[in-house]
Amino acid sequence: MKLKISWILGAVIAFIVFAVVYMPAIQVVGRVNLPKNIAFSSVEGTLFQGSAQTVIVNGLPINNVKWQLNPFYMLIGKLHLELKAGNLRDKNEIAFNGPISTGLFDQSQISTEQFTVYLPVDRVLAQVRLPLPVNAGGRFKVQLDELHFGPTCHALSGKGDWLNATVAGTQGPIDFGSYSAKLRCQGDDIAIEVSEPNLLGLSMDAVVAPNLKKVQVTGKFKPDASLPDEVHQASRIFGKPDQSGYISIKL
Repeated sequence: MKLKISWILGAVIAFIVFAVVYMPAIQVVGRVNLPKNIAFSSVEGTLFQGSAQTVIVNGLPINNVKWQLNPFYMLIGKLHLELKAGNLRDKNEIAFNGPISTGLFDQSQISTEQFTVYLPVDRVLAQVRLPLPVNAGGRFKVQLDELHFGPTCHALSGKGDWLNATVAGTQGPIDFGSYSAKLRCQGDDIAIEVSEPNLLGLSMDAVVAPNLKKVQVTGKFKPDASLPDEVHQASRIFGKPDQSGYISIKL
């Protein structure tokens, strides 16, 4: 009798496991109350290995999203996904690749290592409240060596690049080259440290609140002589150059 019960329990557990593993992802997405700022379209595959043609987050479309969910992490109360999205070669697309971990029952905190993301500059700036309006182009590339975040910054190390930076000028886009930055936590906020060399002669430290609603910037810059006159003229908005030709920034 005990042997029969064991076989029955084993069969029930096996059925539940297979049902979850092969559950169509669209069935789960259709029944979950997603936040209002997140929407899925054309979901295919299973809960553990699937894809979505488009995921919209805060009005930003992310195309060709694919995921793999590791079931073993669920045994210790975590979700661990390998994510891939977008086209890394398309400058107009959001693209990323790497692992994400969060809680099985509480997704307020996330962590990752060796995660790479590409973001169109114009779309990112549209989400940030800047002290001055900026019409800029190019692409942000972020390489996260380590991140523990939510709802504030707990640990962060990595590098950010502004590739093929352009800013709208009176005669058309102005090429500002590329810029590199180091990423870290500054208390609860995210800090971005930019160093020379670059065409703007820019070195600065920017601190961004987790909700992107507050930005503080301190630093200095000295535009390269090769940049158009309108850049040098516009730089005087920030004040007069010092004896070394640098203009201070404090926003």
